[in-house]
Amino acid sequence: MNSENASHQYSKEPLTETPETRETPEEKTSLGRDEIESVILVALWAALMAAGAWISIPAGPVPITLQTFFVMLAGYSLGPARGFLAAFLYVLAGIVGFPVFAGGVAGVALILGPTAGYALSFPFSAAIAGLARGKTVPRPAGVYVLYGVLATSLTLAMGTVGLILNLKLGLAMALVANVPFLPGDVLKLLAATLLARSMAKRTLGRAVKKAAA
Repeated sequence: MNSENASHQYSKEPLTETPETRETPEEKTSLGRDEIESVILVALWAALMAAGAWISIPAGPVPITLQTFFVMLAGYSLGPARGFLAAFLYVLAGIVGFPVFAGGVAGVALILGPTAGYALSFPFSAAIAGLARGKTVPRPAGVYVLYGVLATSLTLAMGTVGLILNLKLGLAMALVANVPFLPGDVLKLLAATLLARSMAKRTLGRAVKKAAA
């Protein structure tokens, strides 16, 4: 009986924070700062995708642009989750009517146009590219190239489906429509890999200096 009373009395005692579990003001400030920085980075990369759309070369029904370069680089830099969010924000802006795609295409014209499949692939392609991002150290260039190829392949595949559905092209013609993109896709993949690894090394260097300070 006494043990039951003691157990009942013990269960009513308030839980107290220990020095190990208590968050310091500095830690709370750091967490808030990290969240704000993430939001800013996501918005910044979405804006870069929009800027890349306006650097275009006519190539049939779908122009060659720098959108895919920034989609891939966003994934490499932000990782899969934030890379997806950045590209999703960009595509969403176009769907609701902001002229952020090549030629000012937006809204219903984007969804029903020849670029629909490519555009809708961007969040998923950014997420795939983001799998190449190392958490602590820059990963080998081959890892970036591998995930970049997978991300590019997804964009081309979904773009092909969009051409078939919206332009009523046959599979062969839709595949041929992607051929002009291939040389540029290779160059963009290599450039994104070099830039991403350089940025990762700089980020790591700053982190090491901050930890040593």
